[in-house]
Amino acid sequence: MSKTEIKLEFIGLAGVNSFVGNTSSSRLVMDVASHFPAHLPLLNPDEKLIKTGIEYELGKYINDVKADHDYVVKAIVPRYREYGVEQVPTYTILAEYEENDQFYLDCLDVDTYKTSHTFFGYDLTPTDDLLNLTYNSTLTRGTILSKTDSYGNEGAYKYGVNVNVAFMSHPSVAEDGFVVSESFIERTKFRSITKRVINITKDTIPINLYGDKENFAFIPNIGDRVREDGLLCALRERNDWFTISDLDNNNISEVDVTFDNLTYVSPNSKVIDVQIVRGNYNKQEFTPKLTKQLDTYAEMLVNYYRNIIQKYEQILAEKKTMYGTSDVLRLTPRLHRFITDCYIKANIAVSGKNKLCFRKLLIDQYRVEVTTSSEISLNLGYKLTDLHAAKGVICRILPDKDMPVDKHGNRADIITDSTSIISRMNLGRAYESYLGAVSRDNRNNLINYFAHKYNANFLGSITGKDVEYIYKYLRGLYSLINPDMVEYIDTLTQEQIFKHFKEIVEDNLYIYYPPDNEYNITDVIDNIEHSVYKPLNDKVSYRDELGNIVETNEDIRIGQLYIMVLEKIANTYSAVSSSKVNNFGFPVKGTNFDKHKYPHSLTPTKTLGETETRILTSFMPPEGIADLFDITLNPIAHKFLIKSILESNIAFNTSFNIDREVVPYGNTKSLSILQHIFTASGFEYIYTPEDSQS
Repeated sequence: MSKTEIKLEFIGLAGVNSFVGNTSSSRLVMDVASHFPAHLPLLNPDEKLIKTGIEYELGKYINDVKADHDYVVKAIVPRYREYGVEQVPTYTILAEYEENDQFYLDCLDVDTYKTSHTFFGYDLTPTDDLLNLTYNSTLTRGTILSKTDSYGNEGAYKYGVNVNVAFMSHPSVAEDGFVVSESFIERTKFRSITKRVINITKDTIPINLYGDKENFAFIPNIGDRVREDGLLCALRERNDWFTISDLDNNNISEVDVTFDNLTYVSPNSKVIDVQIVRGNYNKQEFTPKLTKQLDTYAEMLVNYYRNIIQKYEQILAEKKTMYGTSDVLRLTPRLHRFITDCYIKANIAVSGKNKLCFRKLLIDQYRVEVTTSSEISLNLGYKLTDLHAAKGVICRILPDKDMPVDKHGNRADIITDSTSIISRMNLGRAYESYLGAVSRDNRNNLINYFAHKYNANFLGSITGKDVEYIYKYLRGLYSLINPDMVEYIDTLTQEQIFKHFKEIVEDNLYIYYPPDNEYNITDVIDNIEHSVYKPLNDKVSYRDELGNIVETNEDIRIGQLYIMVLEKIANTYSAVSSSKVNNFGFPVKGTNFDKHKYPHSLTPTKTLGETETRILTSFMPPEGIADLFDITLNPIAHKFLIKSILESNIAFNTSFNIDREVVPYGNTKSLSILQHIFTASGFEYIYTPEDSQS
């Protein structure tokens, strides 16, 4: 039995945390049930520095596109490639495999992007195994055809970044505030992938937003960017009384923000996919010039379906020639459904008898589906966390030169409060930070030793004696942390030790510390502190609020933590939105039609959360925050609010004051429950204004 007495088979996803036994149960539940499932896929994630081993198990289930069987490739159809589209949205593979003496024909869609959310998504990069495929190529089961940025070189799951963290006091880090550096902002960009569906009917007129007088363009083409204001497209209600003016070259290229139906996406987004389905109607409602772009994409999609059908029929003909019948080849359910759809969509496009529908609704003229992608950088109000549920909000962004730096040149990426470790009882945060500093400083020690002995490009100068020195140095460090690491390095040959050292220099010095590690973390830290491997713990310097470079009075160790970005982001106007109102000025619920009609949200926030409260407190007094909470949660105060609205001689009166002598603070539902518990226990509490306290 290990000292921690933790059985890995019982802790599930909590196994991503090396220090499960050193984190409070409430924080651990928060991390596993809330934070870890809600982290964002970053554009450039790092492999976790302090590994538990579960990273490689999670890596098996990343949403990469893999071969499901041992395939023989029969056809590859890149959607839109024949039209000169640089970034192909989808590669469709028709492949054959054998199972239980039966031949099957299957299909694989290899996408270049992935999203299962209305806002977030990530790129899928085609691998060489996909790009080098040809007719009759073999694909081994499990071959990765398109991979995400979250897939490490050796199959580990990457979902955050390793950052230098300074636990110290700062005006912006009270409670759960974070001060971050500009380089940290650059490292933590993530992808937004959004899809918009626009239905063009005979009663609407598309606006020429992205074209000129000669070429009409309703939307940006694949590879082009959306306007800086985020306006993707616009439709105008058709009115035959004003057709002459509406279809004028100038008017049809200018947006009327009041009356046109607008569709917004993130500003400067890039269009990565367009799928347009044309309704099958004999009567042409628009001129060919106006629908040229729409018809082009509609024809491109139909040709894609025809190419699939052509390849499929060629495969059947080949089997019939070889075996006398095509019945020897069975279709998988996935391919059967896909081929059926291809036949329907390709044939209806040229038939006048049947009509295309989407979810049982007829497609009037065109159904336009546009997918856009944009890079988003963190800003004030975004939420971060580590693996110990130490969540916090970015309250300030500083230039790198203003962040704390120690005497070895290690500059902090994040400044956070140290006292919250005790209040939240997540000591694992301090332990991971310490081991991160051990890894970073000892890697730098090795690099500096050989750079001083040889030069900056020392890898080509390493001798046999140097390898022996590397072995003794690393073995001594590993022996203080984990016996499994000692066993690993003892099995390496001299050539393998050099390869291991090269990986450390070019990548990182990873530490294996599972939750059931044989050595207790307190013993590990004590042994390292009394060895040559001790990380730096000294005064740090930084730029203070007055712009002066100052040095701390106490020693501060800049450690390393693995930081995730949470999906509750602060890039929209929802925290301060103006809701949709009726003719009387009262807020009403927005419809699906209104969802993307404006660059801001039409639905106001229902509650003031952590992010919204922090933003509000930056520019309004605490009394204002207290009032916002009180009039929402205090039934008596809420009655006064409604009474003020109903008795006002104007539609909506926001200028009202509640007499706090009549309706004191402290009668919200949550406080009422607490007061009831106290009363039952013989306690009574009374609200006292802060300025009257002695």
